[in-house]
Amino acid sequence: MDAVPFLEPDSPRVRFGTEMRRLREAAELSQAAVAARLGCTQTQVSRLEKATRTPSRSDAERLDLLFGTSGRVSFARLYERIVAQPGSPSWFRNWAEEIEPSLLVLRSWDPLLVPGLLQTEAYARHIFGHGPQLAPEEVDERVEARMRRQRILDRKEPPMLLMLLDEGVLFRRIGGSEVMREQLGHLHEEARRAWI
Repeated sequence: MDAVPFLEPDSPRVRFGTEMRRLREAAELSQAAVAARLGCTQTQVSRLEKATRTPSRSDAERLDLLFGTSGRVSFARLYERIVAQPGSPSWFRNWAEEIEPSLLVLRSWDPLLVPGLLQTEAYARHIFGHGPQLAPEEVDERVEARMRRQRILDRKEPPMLLMLLDEGVLFRRIGGSEVMREQLGHLHEEARRAWI
């Protein structure tokens, strides 16, 4: 039995599906007709509309072309919101999209794991890969989103990071010795930056 993830009614994936269905019905197109234009199956279109399938970038771009949605609904923008923080609660998506990019100072205390902004890809992949009921593509999406968030550290004027880690974080083996060796080396390098 497949578990159906809970999706908040205002999530970008739900909005993507709702807008897709609304525009399809307004254009008097069947799911099969939209599927033919997207190059996928009717089942995939149905899953997009029900928000049980994550759209691809090409799905979003083709839907924008099909429905001529510039100025009203942008499936490309909704797609970007979906992959920005998949599986995150709405308060965190708002944090990651609106607040975090404009921060001057970020303070945190992390008693269990390396903070997301300082995780390596392998460390993040291990954490997400052991999450409950996550498909491999969802793990990939979450890892990619985590790596994108880290771009704020490379901007011209990055925020000051003041992060206190519990000593146990450094000794807790996540993903084996190679993953931890890389992660600890990454922390050492990042700590050399004046703003971290």
